[in-house]
Amino acid sequence: MNRGNIISLVVGFVLCAALLHFCEGKKPEDKVVTKIKTIKVVDTLKLKGPITTKFKKVYIHKTDSSIVYIDRPDSTSIEAKKYSQEIYGKRMKGVVHVTTTGELLDLCAEIDTKDSIIETTVTKYKNKSKAFASFSYNTNNQINIGVDWNIKNKILLKGGAGYETQTLKPYISLGIGIPIF
Repeated sequence: MNRGNIISLVVGFVLCAALLHFCEGKKPEDKVVTKIKTIKVVDTLKLKGPITTKFKKVYIHKTDSSIVYIDRPDSTSIEAKKYSQEIYGKRMKGVVHVTTTGELLDLCAEIDTKDSIIETTVTKYKNKSKAFASFSYNTNNQINIGVDWNIKNKILLKGGAGYETQTLKPYISLGIGIPIF
């Protein structure tokens, strides 16, 4: 094998590798999508413990459209009883306040809920392309060194340099492959 043949083999191999690398393209970046869903929740609230019979005396001014709580009674205030009862459900808990004189005057509920659905989707793009170094020898006394480049499982590019031992001549081979199943 002379010096010119060796140079041809090396140049052919480098050119095939450069061509295959150029055909690869750039790798896409990972994509992260976060969604917060708001859903309608129906929950049955139940009393926590026995029914509260203890009350707190409160004084109020009652008008047609509102009720105002006051600290001290005066000539226009109404004395009422205010009951507080803890409640709970599967997804929430809270306290209900009932103000009454025998007639329901005010009903207020403070409910805490923790119902957030946060979905995070991460789409990872993996570079499925791979390069393979290959060596082969066949019955015609040919030796071949090459590179096979599988581009994202869609196409196979082949390049190689070989040496035929009978005629003592180098050669360059190029090929392409497509998936069949």
